Amino acid sequence: MEFSGRLASFPLADLLTWAHNDRRSGALVVRRSGAEKRVYFRDGDVAACLSNDPAEFYGQYLLAQGEVGEEGLVRALRLCQREGVLLGSALARLGLLSGGRVLETLRFHVEDQVCELFLWKAGIFYFTNETVPEAQILPEPLGAAALAFEGSRRADEHARIRRLFVHDNIVLRRGERDAPQSTALERRILGQVNGERSLIELYNEVRGSWFRFLEASYRLTVAGALDIEDVHEPADSGSTELHLADLLLEQVAEERAVMFRQHLSLPFDAIEHCFPVRVQRPDELDESKWSGGLRDFLARIDGRTDLAHLFAAVAPEERAAYMDRLVLEIREGHLALLPEPVDRLERAAGEPSGERGKGGGLARWWRGRAQRAG
Repeated sequence: MEFSGRLASFPLADLLTWAHNDRRSGALVVRRSGAEKRVYFRDGDVAACLSNDPAEFYGQYLLAQGEVGEEGLVRALRLCQREGVLLGSALARLGLLSGGRVLETLRFHVEDQVCELFLWKAGIFYFTNETVPEAQILPEPLGAAALAFEGSRRADEHARIRRLFVHDNIVLRRGERDAPQSTALERRILGQVNGERSLIELYNEVRGSWFRFLEASYRLTVAGALDIEDVHEPADSGSTELHLADLLLEQVAEERAVMFRQHLSLPFDAIEHCFPVRVQRPDELDESKWSGGLRDFLARIDGRTDLAHLFAAVAPEERAAYMDRLVLEIREGHLALLPEPVDRLERAAGEPSGERGKGGGLARWWRGRAQRAG
């Protein structure tokens, strides 16, 4: 752990300035509740930013900004699945966006994601040497100092907006005036307002950048195109500060997985037909922090189902995290990979010594380990 702490003690502008002045390369991981962003630096400048919130994915950003339509986005995503290309490449190949426009929108998208962190009042951060695949790095990184200035500006603007939108459980309705020269984002917001949806419910329909959504909604309200229908009780915003000790424990496990992945020379297609089997119980502290989905995934490991079938049931956005955990479990000696199903190996092990049906050395090994794992 090179550098970590709470956002309340270290403003994001200071973190960006620190990375810039020290010409850092690696990832600044920022977390609150279930939300996480990873800001990747290359020699002190921001080269990429990834979020685990589907509402902030690049495709949602393009939809919210009117860069592509839903039909075109679906076509591009299908091409991504079929050929394993990134979304920007798929959009360019389909002629939905020019190559230059893809790069431009990617830069805007990264800028928005980083600046969004300036609105986080609670959370923790840590810096790691993790790198991002070359294909996801901006050709021209964004200056960290400029981002710090822009993020601070947006934080000030956000405070001004919050004088009107005091919390996220305000209900909006259509106003008496038309929206003058409305943008694609404003038109998208107007199309979702029905006098019943709260501010956060509207955002869940519109998606994209939270700040740009608030800014556009505020602009429409000031112009009279929207009005406040009702103000409900404040709802939980989901920004509860996490326990630093718990997150640092997660970080230790994550860094081990990242380190091992960086030294793993075999691609997944070389091991997808192997059969994982549990040979030792996981650490109880680690197990208590698994999500329900990850717990179910690991529970399906029985020595009779290969990796290809195990991962076929996992949502695409979860596969990387599940693979990290699988690799870590193997490295810790909790799991082993077998070339064939365990029952077939047991039968084969019993045949040479005339112990068909009883099991030989491998069977005894498996049963002994299984009893300890159980």
